Amino acid sequence: MFRKRNGDINWRNIILLGIALICLVTGIILLLIDPIKNMKRQKVTDDMMESIVEQSQSSFVVKSSGNEVSGEEFEYFFGEEEANGSQADYKTIVAELPEEVVLTALGTIRIPSIDVDIPLWNDATIVSLRYGAGRLKGTADPGQEGNMVILGHRMRAAGKLFHALGDVKIGDTIEISGIDGNKYTYKVDTIYEAVEPSDLDKYIDIDDGTGKQVTLVTCTPLGVATHRLLIVGHLVE
Repeated sequence: MFRKRNGDINWRNIILLGIALICLVTGIILLLIDPIKNMKRQKVTDDMMESIVEQSQSSFVVKSSGNEVSGEEFEYFFGEEEANGSQADYKTIVAELPEEVVLTALGTIRIPSIDVDIPLWNDATIVSLRYGAGRLKGTADPGQEGNMVILGHRMRAAGKLFHALGDVKIGDTIEISGIDGNKYTYKVDTIYEAVEPSDLDKYIDIDDGTGKQVTLVTCTPLGVATHRLLIVGHLVE
């Protein structure tokens, strides 16, 4: 038998070590992708909030391919395309989007109990819901008689969009600040924890409520999205 001389290189061990290092680096990169995306998304949202609050800016032009939400193809269940009876699937809707989309700010929505303070858009589409919450067109305006329906993504990352909506309790407040400076406070009085998607149309029309009402809609359970969580409040006079 031949013995290895001192100084001989064990190429097998070096190759295995190299493979292990590559796997480690790849794993770290994969772990960092979502946090980095979320940081960039949060920066965009924060900049928009600043423009809305401090400059009363109401229009924003964004790329329709930008700021995609991880898993939105599975969670996109309630936007205006669906509410308007569209039978097109997610991929078809995305493929038909123009290169740029104009987002119109209705104002901001704040839920103090769960530290939500994000833009409120005047529509609820695939693109607008990537940058905040959206009022479903055809439902009430802030402070108006009727049901104002506001939609938002249940992000997996803590503190993002409607991630913590499941922690809202009866008696909590929902504050809507309009782009015109008017402020409306709604007090939560009803929570529907698990509504079947096929039953949503019973809750999201302007007349599906009482008085001056707001209905927040997102998916549940977190990361599964088989049902819908609805938070209902009425205007505090």
